Amino acid sequence: MAWTYKREEQTFPVLPEGKYRVRIKSADKALSSKGNDMLTLQFEMSGSNTILYHYITFMDDKPEMTNRMLTQFFDSFKDIPEGDFNMSNWIGKVGAVKTKNEEYNGQMRAKISWFIAADKQDDLPPWQNPDGSVPRADGWLEMPAGTQAEDEVPF
Repeated sequence: MAWTYKREEQTFPVLPEGKYRVRIKSADKALSSKGNDMLTLQFEMSGSNTILYHYITFMDDKPEMTNRMLTQFFDSFKDIPEGDFNMSNWIGKVGAVKTKNEEYNGQMRAKISWFIAADKQDDLPPWQNPDGSVPRADGWLEMPAGTQAEDEVPF
Protein backbone atom coordinates (compact mmCIF):
# COMPACT_ATOMS: atom_id res chain seq x y z
CA MET A 1 0.00 0.00 0.00
CA ALA A 2 1.43 3.38 -0.97
CA TRP A 3 0.10 6.17 1.19
CA THR A 4 1.61 9.36 2.50
CA TYR A 5 0.11 9.79 5.94
CA LYS A 6 -0.48 13.28 7.28
CA ARG A 7 -2.07 13.80 10.68
CA GLU A 8 -5.43 15.61 10.47
CA GLU A 9 -7.04 16.79 13.68
CA GLN A 10 -10.79 17.13 13.71
CA THR A 11 -11.99 20.29 15.39
CA PHE A 12 -15.50 21.16 16.40
CA PRO A 13 -16.83 24.65 16.96
CA VAL A 14 -17.40 25.46 20.62
CA LEU A 15 -21.02 26.09 21.52
CA PRO A 16 -21.28 29.79 22.45
CA GLU A 17 -21.98 30.55 26.10
CA GLY A 18 -25.64 31.24 26.72
CA LYS A 19 -29.06 29.92 27.64
CA TYR A 20 -30.35 26.90 25.73
CA ARG A 21 -33.24 24.50 25.73
CA VAL A 22 -31.98 20.96 26.20
CA ARG A 23 -33.51 17.53 25.78
CA ILE A 24 -32.44 14.52 27.84
CA LYS A 25 -30.81 11.95 25.57
CA SER A 26 -29.75 9.52 28.29
CA ALA A 27 -29.71 9.20 32.08
CA ASP A 28 -27.77 6.47 33.86
CA LYS A 29 -26.69 5.56 37.36
CA ALA A 30 -22.94 5.25 37.88
CA LEU A 31 -20.21 5.46 40.50
CA SER A 32 -17.91 8.48 40.78
CA SER A 33 -14.14 8.07 40.97
CA LYS A 34 -14.49 8.36 44.78
CA GLY A 35 -17.12 5.62 44.89
CA ASN A 36 -20.19 7.86 45.34
CA ASP A 37 -23.43 7.19 43.51
CA MET A 38 -24.01 9.63 40.68
CA LEU A 39 -26.23 10.36 37.71
CA THR A 40 -24.61 10.57 34.28
CA LEU A 41 -26.74 12.70 31.98
CA GLN A 42 -26.47 13.43 28.26
CA PHE A 43 -28.28 16.47 26.87
CA GLU A 44 -29.06 17.35 23.27
CA MET A 45 -28.85 21.08 22.61
CA SER A 46 -31.75 22.77 20.83
CA GLY A 47 -31.13 23.40 17.13
CA SER A 48 -27.73 21.71 17.23
CA ASN A 49 -26.02 18.33 16.99
CA THR A 50 -24.06 19.17 20.15
CA ILE A 51 -24.30 16.78 23.10
CA LEU A 52 -23.33 17.98 26.59
CA TYR A 53 -22.60 15.66 29.50
CA HIS A 54 -23.47 16.51 33.08
CA TYR A 55 -22.97 14.64 36.33
CA ILE A 56 -24.85 14.89 39.61
CA THR A 57 -22.92 13.22 42.42
CA PHE A 58 -24.68 12.04 45.58
CA MET A 59 -22.37 13.19 48.38
CA ASP A 60 -23.28 11.81 51.81
CA ASP A 61 -20.97 14.36 53.46
CA LYS A 62 -22.61 17.29 51.59
CA PRO A 63 -26.31 16.43 51.25
CA GLU A 64 -27.31 20.10 50.88
CA MET A 65 -25.15 20.41 47.73
CA THR A 66 -26.62 17.25 46.22
CA ASN A 67 -30.18 18.36 47.06
CA ARG A 68 -29.53 21.83 45.57
CA MET A 69 -28.38 20.27 42.27
CA LEU A 70 -31.36 17.92 42.19
CA THR A 71 -33.77 20.78 42.99
CA GLN A 72 -32.34 22.82 40.07
CA PHE A 73 -32.72 19.80 37.78
CA PHE A 74 -36.34 19.03 38.76
CA ASP A 75 -37.29 22.74 38.63
CA SER A 76 -36.00 22.94 35.04
CA PHE A 77 -37.80 19.86 33.71
CA LYS A 78 -41.48 20.54 34.46
CA ASP A 79 -42.53 17.22 32.87
CA ILE A 80 -40.50 15.21 35.42
CA PRO A 81 -42.25 14.98 38.79
CA GLU A 82 -40.06 16.23 41.63
CA GLY A 83 -38.25 13.32 43.29
CA ASP A 84 -39.03 10.86 40.43
CA PHE A 85 -35.89 8.78 39.88
CA ASN A 86 -37.43 6.48 37.26
CA MET A 87 -34.87 7.72 34.73
CA SER A 88 -36.37 5.87 31.77
CA ASN A 89 -39.23 8.41 32.02
CA TRP A 90 -36.74 11.29 31.73
CA ILE A 91 -35.62 10.51 28.16
CA GLY A 92 -36.90 13.11 25.70
CA LYS A 93 -37.98 15.63 28.35
CA VAL A 94 -37.10 19.26 27.62
CA GLY A 95 -35.67 21.80 30.07
CA ALA A 96 -33.14 24.62 29.85
CA VAL A 97 -29.57 25.35 30.94
CA LYS A 98 -27.01 28.14 31.07
CA THR A 99 -23.70 27.10 29.54
CA LYS A 100 -20.19 28.39 30.02
CA ASN A 101 -16.94 27.58 28.23
CA GLU A 102 -13.95 26.18 30.09
CA GLU A 103 -10.57 24.89 29.05
CA TYR A 104 -10.17 21.11 29.34
CA ASN A 105 -6.95 19.36 28.25
CA GLY A 106 -5.93 22.45 26.29
CA GLN A 107 -9.23 22.84 24.43
CA MET A 108 -12.23 25.04 25.09
CA ARG A 109 -15.42 23.09 25.77
CA ALA A 110 -18.98 23.99 26.60
CA LYS A 111 -20.20 22.94 30.01
CA ILE A 112 -23.52 23.21 31.82
CA SER A 113 -23.20 25.93 34.43
CA TRP A 114 -26.70 25.64 35.90
CA PHE A 115 -30.27 24.57 35.12
CA ILE A 116 -32.85 27.27 34.40
CA ALA A 117 -36.16 26.94 36.29
CA ALA A 118 -39.21 26.28 34.09
CA ASP A 119 -40.85 29.59 35.10
CA LYS A 120 -37.76 31.47 33.83
CA GLN A 121 -37.65 29.82 30.37
CA ASP A 122 -40.33 31.91 28.64
CA ASP A 123 -37.79 34.09 26.81
CA LEU A 124 -36.20 31.02 25.16
CA PRO A 125 -37.44 29.78 21.77
CA PRO A 126 -39.21 26.39 21.73
CA TRP A 127 -37.17 23.21 21.32
CA GLN A 128 -35.83 22.79 17.78
CA ASN A 129 -34.43 19.64 16.21
CA PRO A 130 -30.99 19.95 14.57
CA ASP A 131 -32.72 20.40 11.16
CA GLY A 132 -34.64 23.40 12.56
CA SER A 133 -38.00 21.62 12.76
CA VAL A 134 -40.15 22.13 15.86
CA PRO A 135 -42.10 19.13 17.21
CA ARG A 136 -45.78 19.82 17.88
CA ALA A 137 -47.91 18.21 20.58
CA ASP A 138 -49.88 16.29 17.91
CA GLY A 139 -46.70 14.57 16.64
CA TRP A 140 -46.31 16.65 13.46
CA LEU A 141 -43.25 18.79 12.75
CA GLU A 142 -43.31 22.47 11.93
CA MET A 143 -40.52 23.11 9.44
CA PRO A 144 -38.63 26.40 9.34
CA ALA A 145 -39.74 28.88 6.69
CA GLY A 146 -38.23 28.27 3.28
CA THR A 147 -37.53 24.55 3.68
CA GLN A 148 -40.16 23.45 1.15
CA ALA A 149 -42.36 25.50 -1.16
CA GLU A 150 -46.09 24.82 -0.94
CA ASP A 151 -46.19 23.89 -4.63
CA GLU A 152 -43.75 21.02 -3.89
CA VAL A 153 -46.12 19.35 -1.42
CA PRO A 154 -47.41 16.17 -3.14
CA PHE A 155 -51.06 16.59 -2.07
